[in-house]
Amino acid sequence: MSTTAAAEGDIAQIGIVTSTVMVIALVAIVAFVALGVYRARHSAAREAHYRGLAEQASVTQARSAESAQQTVAELKGLRSDVRATRTELAQVRERLTELERLLSQIG
Repeated sequence: MSTTAAAEGDIAQIGIVTSTVMVIALVAIVAFVALGVYRARHSAAREAHYRGLAEQASVTQARSAESAQQTVAELKGLRSDVRATRTELAQVRERLTELERLLSQIG
């Protein structure tokens, strides 16, 4: 009976150890799954934030491009105004030169 009792005690200890190992394994698996879920949610939140920032950047870039085009149009207008002013100034200089020549002939 002593060997049977010892065998039953060993079996009980093995059962306890096995149960403990199973519980620890189950806790570890649950922890890894929970960590994976947390990482997935966090990653999704970061991705959504990144997409929002990318959208804002594209809108800002479009505004900047539009502003640059408006600036180019304004500069072209100013360039044509400067050319017209230079042409007008050249005409005024020619007239002034003619007037000086006429005054030198009279005077």
